[in-house]
Amino acid sequence: MATSRAPANHNGFTLIEAVVAITILGVLSAVVAVFVNAPLQGYFATANRALLTDAADGALRRISREVGSALPNSIRLTSAEDPGCFEFLPVVAGGRYRYQTGATGNGDILDFTSSTETSFDVLGQINLANLPAGAAYNVAIYNLGIAGADAYASETTAAISNAPTMASTSNIALGAGKHFPFASPNNAFSVIQNYSVVYSCSGTTLYRATQAISSTKMASCPTTGVPVVSHVSSCNFYYLPTVNERNGILAMTLGLTLNNETITLYDQVMINNVP
Repeated sequence: MATSRAPANHNGFTLIEAVVAITILGVLSAVVAVFVNAPLQGYFATANRALLTDAADGALRRISREVGSALPNSIRLTSAEDPGCFEFLPVVAGGRYRYQTGATGNGDILDFTSSTETSFDVLGQINLANLPAGAAYNVAIYNLGIAGADAYASETTAAISNAPTMASTSNIALGAGKHFPFASPNNAFSVIQNYSVVYSCSGTTLYRATQAISSTKMASCPTTGVPVVSHVSSCNFYYLPTVNERNGILAMTLGLTLNNETITLYDQVMINNVP
């Protein structure tokens, strides 16, 4: 007796169905990639710009803070007016000097008629003990930044001989006899270290360097120093004394580039040139 079998139920895809499915999946993936790629690229571009902006802003803020305490009339460019760097003398302390004796005739005044002045009293006290040990310090009085009254030429400055031990002292001793060319209308003096500070852009890096004080302007911008920020693509510094020269403006432009993304920041710092 013959028996009948139910037809077998074969599950699965045929080759044609698999090819069609793969083709459809590929088309869908391409469509999704088109819509997802732009937002992803935008995200990474925004992240790069934010990183660059933060780095450039930090560098400009650092420069602004430091030049805010520059000795009046001490900011200068190179001899060729190269905008890639600038130089200044940082002030670390200051005070007022005694310009006349007390009621009983006592007190060590600063005599601007003497060429052998070796010390003077400070009104109040000054403390240099917290400054770096072993460094040389100079006192600067009424620096005008011109011939005859230029701190870079040591015309308005004198070495302090007792700086390493100046912990709350009321008298400043000079290393040698000195004749300061002009008295300060405010009887004010500044204390500077025996070097100048230079901010310079070289290659793709902004550097901060120090160098010996020289009466001659830099011939060219330094190419080494302590790195401040990298990825520099543009860098310019311009110093503009104002009409009355009691103030000046340091204009700074800093551009950074990373992964084909470029940002440029511009800032101005008001410089107090009242000595």
